[in-house]
Amino acid sequence: MGRLIAARPPAGRSASRAGSRSARGIALCVASALSFAVLPFLGNAAYDAGVGLPELLLIRFVVAGVALSLIVGVRRPARPPWRLVAVALALGAVGYATQSGLYFAALPYNGPSLTTLLLYTFPVVVFVVALARGREHATPTRLIALLLALGGVAAVLLGTGSGQLHPVGVALGLATALAYAAYILIGEALDPSFDRVLLGALVCTGAAVTYTVVNLASGGPTLDFRPIGWLWAGTLGLVATAFALTVFFAGMRLVGAATASIVSCAEPVATVLIGVSLFGDRLGPVALIGALGVVTAVILLQLRPGESNGTGHPRAS
Repeated sequence: MGRLIAARPPAGRSASRAGSRSARGIALCVASALSFAVLPFLGNAAYDAGVGLPELLLIRFVVAGVALSLIVGVRRPARPPWRLVAVALALGAVGYATQSGLYFAALPYNGPSLTTLLLYTFPVVVFVVALARGREHATPTRLIALLLALGGVAAVLLGTGSGQLHPVGVALGLATALAYAAYILIGEALDPSFDRVLLGALVCTGAAVTYTVVNLASGGPTLDFRPIGWLWAGTLGLVATAFALTVFFAGMRLVGAATASIVSCAEPVATVLIGVSLFGDRLGPVALIGALGVVTAVILLQLRPGESNGTGHPRAS
């Protein structure tokens, strides 16, 4: 009697699942980018209410950590090994906290546009490291998407007006990009079974510990700002941190760090578009072309159903 042979899924169905997985991952990364895009507006509103930078970062990460911890308490995901818990806490206390501190330290030198442009060199770092580790392939589609995304970000930001580069600001901006790239690569390397909401809660808790120490060392927190400041800082913690961070990790698990980094280039474009639509900022033709370039890059990244997901496994799982 012949052996029973398990039926293999049709190739079309496998490709369909791969495309669906890729689309979900990219959609999550876009949602994360849009949520991060409101950060400067919420931050400026908090500053106007008298909230200082160390206090703002402390409230941001405490609110995000508490919100995500409550969700973890309801969902009760499997508890990872203590070693992974320690890595996640360190990822927030060192990686995320350092990236945030460097970014805000660079702002006074070159302003938001040029500082953000320097930050968004990080997809190149992530992509090069992924190539060196054999976790990505330099396909024509991927290279074109990377160039379109970076060129689009440059066009959008520089098309809205900029000044001359200050050397200290350049150094801080590039250091921010390196810190963010390291943060993303370490986050991707964590066990895929690590619940992403729990990971976000631990990262935010680690960052909150760091900024608690920073506030205490500087004689704070005083919390002597207007009550409306709590609303802006709390919203920043919930929307532009807890939600944005969690969906980014979830999307990165589906598409890999390199693709997630390229898609996140939608963030500065969205920030500029929000400024145009809600705050009367002007957007010239160069910036419009740049925004179109980023959108095109995101579309190109979805036309790769048969490629690797950046984690060494085929998309069709």
